[in-house]
Amino acid sequence: MKRILHRATLLAAGTAALVAVFTAGIGQALARTNYAMVVGVTAYPNLPKRNWLVGPRNDALLVRDFLTTQAHVPFEPQNVFVLADDVKGGREPTLAGILGSLDEIAEKAGPDDFVYLQFSGHGFQQTAADPSTETDGLDEIFLPKDTGRWVDRAKGMPNALVDDEVGKALTKIRAKGAFVWVVFDACHSGTATRAAPGDDVQERKIDPEAVGMPAEILIPADGSRSLSGEAAAAAPMEIDMAPSETAEMGGMVAFFAAQTDETTPEMPLPRGAKGAPKYGLFTHTLFSELGANPNVSYRQLAQGILQHYAAINRSSTTPLFEGDLDAPVFGTELDDFIPQWPIAIGERGVEIPAGRIHGLTEGARLAILDKPGASEEEAIGYLEVSSLDTFKSRLAIAGPDDADEAADTSDMTATAETADETGRALIRTVSEIPENAFARLVETRFDFVLRVARPGLSDEFPEAVASVNALLDDIAGDDTRQMSVELVDPGQPADLRLAVFSEASLPDAAFDASAAPGLWFLPEAGTMTLEDGRRPPSIIMQSGDDDAVGEALAYYLSRIYRATNLARISEGSDYGPDEVTVDFTLQRMASGKEELISATAAPRAVPQDRVRVTATNNTDNLVDLNILYIGSDYSITHMAKERLQPSATYDEVFLEFTDESFGRETMVAIFTEAFDGTQTEDLGFLGQDGLKQTMRGGGASIADAIREMGMGGATRAAKAVGGTQSRKARGSVRFFPVLTVPKG
Repeated sequence: MKRILHRATLLAAGTAALVAVFTAGIGQALARTNYAMVVGVTAYPNLPKRNWLVGPRNDALLVRDFLTTQAHVPFEPQNVFVLADDVKGGREPTLAGILGSLDEIAEKAGPDDFVYLQFSGHGFQQTAADPSTETDGLDEIFLPKDTGRWVDRAKGMPNALVDDEVGKALTKIRAKGAFVWVVFDACHSGTATRAAPGDDVQERKIDPEAVGMPAEILIPADGSRSLSGEAAAAAPMEIDMAPSETAEMGGMVAFFAAQTDETTPEMPLPRGAKGAPKYGLFTHTLFSELGANPNVSYRQLAQGILQHYAAINRSSTTPLFEGDLDAPVFGTELDDFIPQWPIAIGERGVEIPAGRIHGLTEGARLAILDKPGASEEEAIGYLEVSSLDTFKSRLAIAGPDDADEAADTSDMTATAETADETGRALIRTVSEIPENAFARLVETRFDFVLRVARPGLSDEFPEAVASVNALLDDIAGDDTRQMSVELVDPGQPADLRLAVFSEASLPDAAFDASAAPGLWFLPEAGTMTLEDGRRPPSIIMQSGDDDAVGEALAYYLSRIYRATNLARISEGSDYGPDEVTVDFTLQRMASGKEELISATAAPRAVPQDRVRVTATNNTDNLVDLNILYIGSDYSITHMAKERLQPSATYDEVFLEFTDESFGRETMVAIFTEAFDGTQTEDLGFLGQDGLKQTMRGGGASIADAIREMGMGGATRAAKAVGGTQSRKARGSVRFFPVLTVPKG
């Protein structure tokens, strides 16, 4: 079943207005110089080959190609330094190469210039050269290609790039008046155990023994972590983010793929694409979000990354974002971004210079316009994406209705419907497309299918694994259930991974942990930890209780399905960030302090801490607000609903944390446009109990999509992104994460 989510933004500007939109913020960008250094380290000759990577080189190529061919500000190729192996014209990603490139940029950069820096590879820690400068006595380091094995506490790892060196280099560039955006797609280590296989997925982590370092070196100094829950998230590279002391010093933003105690993966991306190369998940997500909408601030870009992580159930990694996050990305504002591209017709048929990195998918529909400033109502035909790669899509002639099948673009005489619903004649063949025509995205798609990876083989519990697989087949084949489940083999890309093992087999299990087989429900990464009470849901399996286990399994899957799909809908939000605003404030009971919860970071909270919500409707229309709370146990609690008049504000303390579950929890604010004479939107039907840690057993609007998903009826949805002839309600779904931990 297909659903269409309509964006009410009108794109009826004339050509002159459209040109003004794209040039308003670019004038300043054209007057400056943009520089970039992109580091991708795959080979580490001094480390075991099992620690070598594949994705960083691909990250470097993706970033280089995006900056030089796709970015809405000009990056001249000669000003983009690529430090990666086997790249034509590239430099070696050694320590000397990195520091030399940073010095070269600092020498060339001037006032108002822009500098993008990317580090993809391994991160690590070692004893700080000056322990007084680090709260835990450790330096954060990035490992260049020529990093040597650990020597001792004083000398550390030869040729490692230490955070202090990075900070000095960035300060030198900023002192010239240039703005710096630095991205680290690297991590140090993680405490989680991989409990389910993930084929072709590699965590960018490295263990002490791989570099010859005793594990006790990395034990933090006493008191480095607050037990009150008030400790800030730890970035994997400590950089001075303080505002400049002089007007001449440039600003700065830093994006980190993970916290110090987390890992970040590389994997074939996009997920499910045949022959997809390996990229860092963080890098690929960042540029996919930016490609889909470049007219964002760094904060909005960060929110998009986090929402995508939630949509794929990547709960084991928490990216961090620091600095001047409210500045526009690349220092330019486009006012209204219109997703449209010039049409090219060649031997391969109809193509546009936009692909997966721009948010396009197979089946996405585009309107054919004879000039870039035309409104969608002036469309002279429609196209549908038939195949695509990172930066390019091949299109087929399509009818005006999304139910029509697309024609073959290789056939210049292939035809579609001749008229739209108003009777207006439409293009029927490729040969009728005029020169200099544009294709504007009017509908993109996402699905409501929960992809579940079967449990891997188990020498200890083969019968339990066989039983689970049989139960999964029954659930997936039952059309009466209110969810859509697709089963994949162990290790294949999935939203949820199942594993069968006993709790007693875990390295951090308690002495009295159960030795019975358990069915564990793990996130996309397939990792788990019992630290801080963050144990995933599980079912203890006992012989002869298949019916009870099957009932519990279906119950668990239905709740995970609903919680996961809420995050997917959030990627289709269509209210502007300033049209409806919401703030969540953490009230700490122990200290009495208040802390604004950012959508770009997950603060730690403990039982009895409270949350206050403040939401404002800045539009001229009625807006309905619903507040949901998604627990780490996949519970969904409907906390509040309110109709907001224009300029009205809702301000309430609505939540107190308990000790019932710990882990990544999420506050969700859902805004839906309302109309006079209608009842307040009530999403209370989404509420559901959480999953117990151990259970013994044997064309519509955002609101329409949420209702459809909540009832389990939809398997795919389509979101209209252009102007439409009929007025449809707008909506927005916004996520605010919190990490709950026990007291003390």
